[in-house]
Amino acid sequence: FAWGCSESTSPATDGRFALSTLYTTQTVLAKTQGGLAVDSLIISRARLVVRDIKFKSPGGDSMNFRTSPLVLELSLAGAVQEIGFTTVPFGTYSRIEFDVHRVEAPEIASLPAADQAVFADFLAGEKYSIIVNGTVYRTGLAPTAFTYRSKVDAKQKIDMNPAMVVDQGTSNVNATLVVSSANWFKNVSGVLVDPTDTNNEGVIDENMKASIKVYKDNNRDGSKD
Repeated sequence: FAWGCSESTSPATDGRFALSTLYTTQTVLAKTQGGLAVDSLIISRARLVVRDIKFKSPGGDSMNFRTSPLVLELSLAGAVQEIGFTTVPFGTYSRIEFDVHRVEAPEIASLPAADQAVFADFLAGEKYSIIVNGTVYRTGLAPTAFTYRSKVDAKQKIDMNPAMVVDQGTSNVNATLVVSSANWFKNVSGVLVDPTDTNNEGVIDENMKASIKVYKDNNRDGSKD
């Protein structure tokens, strides 16, 4: 009994590290052009697969947040959504690493059937890591629905400034992973490109890889602390 009492009153050495996600930028992206070029487009749904999420300390130590693949369904309304949380030792965490990943069936075989179902679109055809649905508008033509499927595999290593400190004073912390569609479908000149034209895949994929950032957001308001 005395041993149990002593254990219950000892100082805590672990805290809670949560990870949230936020989509930014209006869903209507417009850049007026002439002829039959893309005038504007509307994004109606955006999903991406990530895996091997980990937090790293300045000394190189890492804590796994999640290793198995996860589908992030972005809230186009701009709401901050908690992905999940994990217990971590007190310390400083200055980097987040994760893979934007083309999923394979064996990777999700151990997941419950309901969790596997959300990967169905990503396992079709050549396997995909990012899927965006929307509508393209061209001058003089009827609107056209599109589905952009990216086959990009990219390891993201993002330094957080300021770093996340988990200690007795701040034992519950949150980092927000922000995905912005502002430049997904634009070339280097800022002109919209056609997501249905396969010649634009290289530009779009690079834009998508560059569109993700992470920052400290303990109050979960979507703004950097």
